Amino acid sequence: MEREKRYKNTILIDSGDDKAIKEAAEHLRNGEVIGFPTETVYGLGCDAGNGDAVRKVFEAKGRPADNPLICHIGDKSQIKDIVSEITPLAQTLIDAFMPGPITIVMKKADSISAQTTAGLDTVGVRMPSHPVANKFLKYCGVPVAAPSANLSGRPSPTGARSVIEDMDGYIYAVIDGGDSEYGLESTVVDCTGKDPVILRPGAVTKADIDSVLKNKNTVMSDALTGGETPKAPGMKYRHYAPYAQVEIIDMPEGTKITGDDAIGTDGKIENSRFTLEDLKKLSDDEAKELVNIASPFILRSRELLSKNPFVRIGLYCGTEIKTVYDKLNDKLLSAHTEFCVYGKTTDVSCASHGLFEGLRFLDVQEVDVILAQGFNGEGLSVAYMNRLSKASGKKEELTPGMPAPARPARTPLPIDAFKDTVTASVLFVDDNNTSLSSCCEVLMRQMIEKNEPYISGDYADTGFELYCESAGLTAMDGLGADPQMDKAVKEISGRGLNNVESRRADPAIYDCNDLILTVRDEQAFAITKAFPEIKDKVFSFSTFAASNGLVMKDSSGRVMSISVPDPTGENYETYLHTAKALKAWLEVLFPYILKYAGASRI
Repeated sequence: MEREKRYKNTILIDSGDDKAIKEAAEHLRNGEVIGFPTETVYGLGCDAGNGDAVRKVFEAKGRPADNPLICHIGDKSQIKDIVSEITPLAQTLIDAFMPGPITIVMKKADSISAQTTAGLDTVGVRMPSHPVANKFLKYCGVPVAAPSANLSGRPSPTGARSVIEDMDGYIYAVIDGGDSEYGLESTVVDCTGKDPVILRPGAVTKADIDSVLKNKNTVMSDALTGGETPKAPGMKYRHYAPYAQVEIIDMPEGTKITGDDAIGTDGKIENSRFTLEDLKKLSDDEAKELVNIASPFILRSRELLSKNPFVRIGLYCGTEIKTVYDKLNDKLLSAHTEFCVYGKTTDVSCASHGLFEGLRFLDVQEVDVILAQGFNGEGLSVAYMNRLSKASGKKEELTPGMPAPARPARTPLPIDAFKDTVTASVLFVDDNNTSLSSCCEVLMRQMIEKNEPYISGDYADTGFELYCESAGLTAMDGLGADPQMDKAVKEISGRGLNNVESRRADPAIYDCNDLILTVRDEQAFAITKAFPEIKDKVFSFSTFAASNGLVMKDSSGRVMSISVPDPTGENYETYLHTAKALKAWLEVLFPYILKYAGASRI
């Protein structure tokens, strides 16, 4: 189904604005689509009895019409209006787990739109425990059909900002209720038969259900036969997938998994960080265990790099694995690796809580492949692996007829979203600063703006501002840009060099920049020869690429250098070719410049 924006912007509603939440509920009853928080993930809600409103949800998500929606309620008394029968089996689970992260599939009532249930005679019913969701749903006063509030197939959102990224302009409003507690969608249990069937695992585990159904045989089944319409979301199509390819790295056999008692945990990620000093205090056996857990990540990363020196790798892993990587001090591996650390490696509760946002974060870093920690335990591990397996796309079919979605634009964050802000600056240097380096400055500034906002790679609550400028080794101050280069840059970027004036490079300029990139090798050599104390931050394009493992070879196997000739005095086509070459190289180097500066995209 083709997506079409309905609004200039989606309204963001604060959880404390009771008046706005009531108004959002009224808009929902009038056929609008509203994003709202739950304890599992954020939902995309509409009136379950309004077929036109349901179609808006499918359109906003780009969701296949044979994928049913779940009905959300604010009060258990609403269940009788949604279903035609509440079996004793269903009632037992309702009494035991509602409100909470569970969905009960029952025979539907006629009041529920056929579009909501994808034509099935059954409907999933859920009552969230999130206080903001509960308030909103009570204000709505009607059953609210809601899938997760993400673009179909993408990782589910566990924060309002992720909903805005996927849905801005496609839905009326989003209620910001903070981070979701569990981070995985609800457990879906089919109670239409004699025995309960878990269609989708979640935080309410098989063991939890067995404990309240003492004489029942709970069945685990999320498989479909050919052509069958799924009774629950997430059963048929590839789900939860970032743009990058996901590979699962299995936990070594015998590793003790913690955090499986999900329904009794607070679902919050620990802030403690496993440091190198901690590693030194461990016994040899304990240290070997850490390396044993980390080695599959390291071996696979090196294998990927050996096949493609330009590959960028994301790791969704625990603190101990990040510690082992740090201790290796492998600069090449580090340059190509982005981390999202969820907490202690063996804690499946932390891994589950952060999974979807972790995949989204690594996707934003534009990595090519994500290596994600796998778990081999029972309980919550089953739900976690269900989502991760679908994200890897190894078993589920891709959504039919849907083109690969474009990466959504990131949403700017207000300054007060960060406790602090740090800065870094890049200096581009050539000889005269009227052509090559000024071209790099303007193109890099455009890339910085395009990829904003940034955070510190070390501290998630710290914003990051990146700047760039240019200078020339033999430049005269105050000269305008070469008109031919100005024209070329304007043609490829939409902005020219008219605001850039030449200036001579000097120690003061070097001191106030964190990374110095020269267009040619001899220019970097001249700077480091004159100022050896800054040699660690001075690179030519070629040496910076090589230091990050970005090595190209010619047909004879010889390493090729990045050569950018000065186009001065040549025809316009030469200037245009040079500007395009510089832009291409800057696009290749950009993520490594961010990494060097200590910034991450968000």
